[in-house]
Amino acid sequence: MRVDSRAVSVPLGVVLLFAIVMMGVAVVVTVGATALDDTRGQMDVERAEKILTQFDSKSALVALGETESQGVTLARDENAQFSLDDDAGWMNVTVTDPANDTVEQVVNVSLGAVKYENGRTTLAYQGGGVWHSTEGGARMVSPPEFHFRDATLTLPLISVDGDRSLDGTARVSKRAATGIRYPNTTTSPRFENPLEDGVVNVTVQSDYYRAWGNYFETRTDGNVSYDAGRETATATLVVPFNEGFDNIVATTEPGGIKPSNKNSKVPEPSETGVAYPLADSRIESQVEECETNPSACTNVSGDVTITSPGTYYNYQKFGGNLDVQNPGGNVTVVVEGNFQPSSVEIDITDEHTVTVLVRKSFSTGENSVNGDGDDDDLGDDADDLVVAMHSDGAFNGNGKFRFVGLLYAPGSDCNLNGGGGHKYENVIGGVICEEITINGKPNKFVYDDSIENVDMNLDGDETKITFLHVTVNRVEVSD
Repeated sequence: MRVDSRAVSVPLGVVLLFAIVMMGVAVVVTVGATALDDTRGQMDVERAEKILTQFDSKSALVALGETESQGVTLARDENAQFSLDDDAGWMNVTVTDPANDTVEQVVNVSLGAVKYENGRTTLAYQGGGVWHSTEGGARMVSPPEFHFRDATLTLPLISVDGDRSLDGTARVSKRAATGIRYPNTTTSPRFENPLEDGVVNVTVQSDYYRAWGNYFETRTDGNVSYDAGRETATATLVVPFNEGFDNIVATTEPGGIKPSNKNSKVPEPSETGVAYPLADSRIESQVEECETNPSACTNVSGDVTITSPGTYYNYQKFGGNLDVQNPGGNVTVVVEGNFQPSSVEIDITDEHTVTVLVRKSFSTGENSVNGDGDDDDLGDDADDLVVAMHSDGAFNGNGKFRFVGLLYAPGSDCNLNGGGGHKYENVIGGVICEEITINGKPNKFVYDDSIENVDMNLDGDETKITFLHVTVNRVEVSD
């Protein structure tokens, strides 16, 4: 008997159609369940963000003295929970004095963190801020207690510890009296405002250090560095340097002006133990800029004549004549080696300056630097020329030498061996060194107050700070 194939195909088609429908249902259920879980997880995270933001607000009330304690209701689900890690992260604040290379630690405190973990997402309250971390990185939900405005940094550090497991309602209580770390006149040295000189570094170590650093950048004009290995971000703030050049000779070393014999006298006005920052970093960065970016500097060697503004780079010893004639703007000459000019002649308008950055030593021999030696002319204005020296080098002027300008070498030894029958002034303007040895007779020095107009831009583009306020506020979180 022959079987009709069409009779078999009908029930087979029904079976196949049923299988396809069931497979579609399974896919829809699976995808829908996954999407539902993702949505639920996202909602849990959003809810936790709101809870930690509320926790942030109430903790600030307690930490900053508005109230003794506050309660916060914490949500909990099967896949996530709140916990406290009192070892999570730290913050360090230091003040560095570049003049004597000392670092004073203002505070070094563990921050701690209240955390919410849900799968690969972590939220945390830390340092008065709320942070959101995923595999893609960290971001800030609400800002920490770091307030910088008008050259004033106010830093009320909040440190948390307490019960590690948190469920239901958490209570935030004041753990200790507020500790005022800066200003503080009981320390040695005294921490006083306004800051007179130095650099303030604020370093935070955290799982969320990148987000911390991003916030620092928005508050401090981007002067932030990162260390991925240590998971730290550091904000650098520089105390503005008051460029007061009101002496013919001055030293950063107390008692640093040393006449070598009875015929050598200390010229007036003079001062020792003055806090002048080094020019090292500016010189090093300018040398690096000229080496790595040739278009930023014009290479020169031998006898050099400059007639236009800009930066000029000598990558070896400079031993020729330097002649600057009506450039129409400021001129910077970068000398990577020793600066031993045969002569320096400058013709420049009052509002412009020639600055020579010397990486090694500066020696005039018996030559004239920006002074023609005419009996009726003391040379050009002293503020026309600034020679800034790296602390690796030394200055030597001998015999009939003549220097008209500002010599800025706060980390260098300087030898002013004048005299030698010269009837005119050896130095007109001002000299700043670490130590100055004065030798010879006669030594003729004339202070020129035009150097008060010099702006060396030693602060660079760093963020300026004048007032610092740091307190430590400890709170305890109990379940």
